[in-house]
Amino acid sequence: MTLNIKIMDDRLKTINLVKVLPHTFTEVSLQLQADEKRYGDTWKERGLIFEDEDQETRWFNKMVEYFGDYVDNGVPIPWNKVIGEAHICVVREKILK
Repeated sequence: MTLNIKIMDDRLKTINLVKVLPHTFTEVSLQLQADEKRYGDTWKERGLIFEDEDQETRWFNKMVEYFGDYVDNGVPIPWNKVIGEAHICVVREKILK
């Protein structure tokens, strides 16, 4: 049996990660706007520590939840939400430290 392993998908050969950042961040911005309409600005109610959990633990638990949905139900990882959650953590750290 021979395995046909491709090192790089040809569709990625010409992609420059820095050049596609504006598109990615536009999508993340739209996700954050949709989340704010749905949840309000409740992220502000949680600081670096909230209910005896640091934000790293809360972030990790959210990622575990996303991964569980993927494994258990085939729900794709919501990458824009992952980036949005990380952005919230970065903003909290910059403002609250």
